[in-house]
Amino acid sequence: MTGRGMALPQGAKGDGHMKCIYADFRRAITGRWFLAAFLASMAALYLSMGAQSYELLNLLSQVSTPEEDFQLDGSAMLLQALQGHFGMLVLPALSALPFAGQALQEMQCGAIRPVIFRVGRTPWIAGKWSATLASGALVQLAAAMGFLLTLQLAMLCCVGTLCPLADGGSLCFLLLRRMLCGGIWAGVGCLAALLTETVAAACFAPLCLCYAMMMIGTRFFPGIVRLNPVSWFTGGALPLLLTLAALAAALNWMLQRKVNACA
Repeated sequence: MTGRGMALPQGAKGDGHMKCIYADFRRAITGRWFLAAFLASMAALYLSMGAQSYELLNLLSQVSTPEEDFQLDGSAMLLQALQGHFGMLVLPALSALPFAGQALQEMQCGAIRPVIFRVGRTPWIAGKWSATLASGALVQLAAAMGFLLTLQLAMLCCVGTLCPLADGGSLCFLLLRRMLCGGIWAGVGCLAALLTETVAAACFAPLCLCYAMMMIGTRFFPGIVRLNPVSWFTGGALPLLLTLAALAAALNWMLQRKVNACA
């Protein structure tokens, strides 16, 4: 442990900074809440298919031999699941579930002080907002890949072959936008929790805000397309990237204020 007047070498500072960020990132994607959000997101994708979710089960149950002429486009099924309104509506809460309330929890239980004493304020702050945004994006990626893997395994067991992926390009772009939306809603949840000092707001605030924006955009301002979060899944990804960067800056500023107040 160094004294108050002693400065750590530059390399040691950089290593400590990265270790703190890596530790938060690992906690975010290996915790039980990430697993819960992953499973719930997979279920939401399946339910987002609507009537085809029941038709898919019926089709697979009717296939008895591998020789039957049965084709199923895996990319089309996943595209429909990713674009379903039910999945879009629950996406904000599920994206914020893994890690959005972690920073506030550490502040409220007093765990922040020994950590800051060991690693410093800047690494702690950077680790919290980066892990929050990354976990929101990665849980959506993991759910989509898990859904596709489950579909492939079902086809392999019932038909003896894998589903073709006919439109992989469109699928990749849609998945990228969905990941960005997941990071945005996770950041909104973390910011709402810090502003209200309520851990539950980390999940409920993004869900309520998304629903309110959908209602306002649909009923009162239909001409402002980007006001409706459903439209975020179409078009370019640059506005989403800019929004994510703005949220990262806002979280960094808010966490600095909270840390200064706690220390």
